[in-house]
Amino acid sequence: MTGPLVRLGLPALAGFCALLATGCGPGGLIGTDIRVRGAQRSLEEQVLGAYDHVGEEVYLLAGVRAVDPVTGEPSPPPPMTESERRALAARRRMEFNRDDIRQFRREGLVGERNDGLLELFAPGMEELARDDPDRHELVVAVVEEENADRLVVMERIVRTNPDLRGQEGMEAVRRILASRYRREAEPGAMVQEPDGSWTVKEGG
Repeated sequence: MTGPLVRLGLPALAGFCALLATGCGPGGLIGTDIRVRGAQRSLEEQVLGAYDHVGEEVYLLAGVRAVDPVTGEPSPPPPMTESERRALAARRRMEFNRDDIRQFRREGLVGERNDGLLELFAPGMEELARDDPDRHELVVAVVEEENADRLVVMERIVRTNPDLRGQEGMEAVRRILASRYRREAEPGAMVQEPDGSWTVKEGG
């Protein structure tokens, strides 16, 4: 017999089999890659789930009755931590500013950065400052509010997720939410890719 495994000899063949068994061979590399991608996907689902949960709480609180249906007495607001209160207030203001942000993106005044925040674009903003100072001031103020609110929500997600720690956790949250904001941006909006390049989002 002259097959390649036979020519290796029994010791080499045994070592090769050991590599495969311990995950060091080609099959092990593929398995590791799958596990890494699975962990990344799991983290993404956790972050987006936490983000949506904060948004759902805004609607739930808005629907809480101010009067107890049984006693007729005023009902106290549900207890919450300072972190939770700030996150809910941020999400509430984000909902309020959402239509303005969409309009600013459509006009090319702002774009979605790859760190989850908005970027003001100089050419359009410079023209706006010259032609309509009041609206320029409005755009700047709303974008500052939006960026501040996004950071508050991101901090809340990091604080409440045991798989996220410190700066690395914050960077992961920012990357994940940046990807979501790019997906949600309108066709024609400027979006920054993970490599730092800016592109115009295509329709579809």
